[in-house]
Amino acid sequence: MFLTFNDHKAAVPRFVSLLDYKLTGHLHFRFYIALGTIAVAYICYFLYVNFRKAGLPLYYFIPVPLVLFQPMYYEVSNWALTCLQHPFLTAFLAAAILLVSRGTKPAFYGAMLCCFLATFTHGNGILTFPAIIFFYLCHKDFRNAILTTVFMFACLGIYMAGYESGQAVNLPKNGVVFFSSLFGFLGASMSLWAMPELLSAVWGFAIMVCVVLVTWRVASVYFRKPLSVKPGTIELLSFFAFLFISSTVIALFRSWMGTTIASRFQMYAALSTAVFYIFLLFYTDVLRKKWVYTAVLGFSIFYWAYSYYKFTGIVAAKKTSLLADVYNWQNNRSMFSVERSIQNNASFYLIPGYEKGFFRLPKPVTDKKELDVMFAGKSPVQDNEIYIEAWNIDRVVRGGVDELTNYFVSSNILPQRKHFWDDRFLVMKNTATDSTYLINANPKTEARKNILTDGHYYKTGFNTLLRQDDLDAGTYELGILDVSGDGRKTFYRLDKALVSTGNGYSLK
Repeated sequence: MFLTFNDHKAAVPRFVSLLDYKLTGHLHFRFYIALGTIAVAYICYFLYVNFRKAGLPLYYFIPVPLVLFQPMYYEVSNWALTCLQHPFLTAFLAAAILLVSRGTKPAFYGAMLCCFLATFTHGNGILTFPAIIFFYLCHKDFRNAILTTVFMFACLGIYMAGYESGQAVNLPKNGVVFFSSLFGFLGASMSLWAMPELLSAVWGFAIMVCVVLVTWRVASVYFRKPLSVKPGTIELLSFFAFLFISSTVIALFRSWMGTTIASRFQMYAALSTAVFYIFLLFYTDVLRKKWVYTAVLGFSIFYWAYSYYKFTGIVAAKKTSLLADVYNWQNNRSMFSVERSIQNNASFYLIPGYEKGFFRLPKPVTDKKELDVMFAGKSPVQDNEIYIEAWNIDRVVRGGVDELTNYFVSSNILPQRKHFWDDRFLVMKNTATDSTYLINANPKTEARKNILTDGHYYKTGFNTLLRQDDLDAGTYELGILDVSGDGRKTFYRLDKALVSTGNGYSLK
């Protein structure tokens, strides 16, 4: 339970999955995603509780869930393991802060238990202890601050026992990259727009300026004339302290490859923006003016809706990729949603785990016999104007740069526009081995103007990404399979075959 894997001792996610397995006989990944969603809802509740302590009307809180519950952070909500880590860890922190704010001895030990669980949920969980120490220092409660420190080092000692370093890390090349990453992590809510790195860094800097001013107000308890502090401020400030320390550590060890704002930690950016907004409500009158709040609320709704516009296609592509790989895994023990090297490295436990029934897959959207019948049917073939586009990509790695080539097999003409709720797959049949594969082929999204005027989200045709070594060498017959929400299937034969060399593709 407490073995180190890639720097983390994820005992809590392991315990949840072990309990699930003991009770049901296999693992339920969608259940873990649901648990992560509940944790995010609890975090929102924590923000609401401390917002209400200031006695502000409920409608002022509306922009907070609009910032938090939107698909920019789909990686957190769609990746089962991460769902049991970052939302759980942050929920443990929120619970710990709510407990220590009660001021009772049982609540203190409950908070220490929450911080202990956070430590063994994800690698940065140990940083929940400094957030609690910060809380007590804001209240000049040195006794509990020292006691929390003792618990922190005891917990750290348990964590370091048998610790094994995971992925190598490097320090940033210069201070500009470090600070742009640090502020960018905090302000990554602005990565929705153009110039994401610049806007995120500027927004993160604005958040930090606000938090520093609030911290100075709270720190005045150490001065002769303390300033007034709104109820709930110290709780939210302690919560932000964790976000800031975590972002600092992330920027310190991940910005060596350049300014970095996108990661599994991006949920912290939404929470930073939410805390920033609440502090502005607490300590300025500007946002409480009717016309200003109306403008902020309108922008929040637009931000929420625009995020759905921008990321729905990405989330839908991920969903279709996973549905395709249900078929690929059950029929070929292969996947396209991850790189082949990852599959090879994981095969020593993934294949036995599946064969022994540790995890199960849902029923695939089709089966091989049905696809064989579709190909054998010799349905009419039209000129689909298929083309291949090659993109050369330089990926920064610790040893230098990986030079990769990604291939897009696409058509902008046919098949006809798919329904919004349909899933579109490219079907590939190896003419030598008779093996069939599915891969996501959802088409490109329409321009914003066309979405508003015509009401269509997707363009006609299809768009498929293939890495240079995704397919074994051979010739593949091609078809497009549309599967509607109620299971109806439509098959289109394509007029060209895909030739794979094992390291690239062409059409014939």
